[in-house]
Amino acid sequence: MRAKLFLTFQQVGADLFAARMASATSGNFSARDKDGLWITRSGVQKAHLTADDLMLLPFEPDPEKDRGSSIERVIHRAIYRHTDAVAVVHAHPRHAIALSFHLDAIEPIDLEGRYYFGTIPVLSPATTSATEEAAEAVAEALKTHKACVLRGHGAFVKGVEESAEKSLLKAYSLMTSLEEACEVVFLERLWRSLPRG
Repeated sequence: MRAKLFLTFQQVGADLFAARMASATSGNFSARDKDGLWITRSGVQKAHLTADDLMLLPFEPDPEKDRGSSIERVIHRAIYRHTDAVAVVHAHPRHAIALSFHLDAIEPIDLEGRYYFGTIPVLSPATTSATEEAAEAVAEALKTHKACVLRGHGAFVKGVEESAEKSLLKAYSLMTSLEEACEVVFLERLWRSLPRG
């Protein structure tokens, strides 16, 4: 793995944890490579990634090579197969998840959220983690959107910049914008629900 890409993985992992969008071992992220995709291992501390915590997987499932990698690899593979993604970040932004229980689509009301996303689809396949069904739903949504949310689970965001490093950083940046937009929607709805004196 290129040193610059490894450092970018480290930065994204540390920043996701610091931003409280992933607990110590949750979330996963990946970057496209000519020979496959680099992805985080299952259960590793994302805020303290080492080179051993990243794996290069082929684009097609391989039971031997897949052993130990993130269980969400099926979703990452589907995204790379069906979209223009160069990198993918999956995290658990709290306000986005809270809204996903009540909305079929999140419509940002803040300027930045509207600029980056327009609509953020909320997906509700029967299974929402590590299945072909979830993978197909996410990949389909990311054909036409930068981000989507799996109801009650978390968000997937793609980066489509000219390099894997820039794409991974862009996907992380968009994840922070998504959560900010969702927090604004959440707080505005909370404000409207307050009794008026």
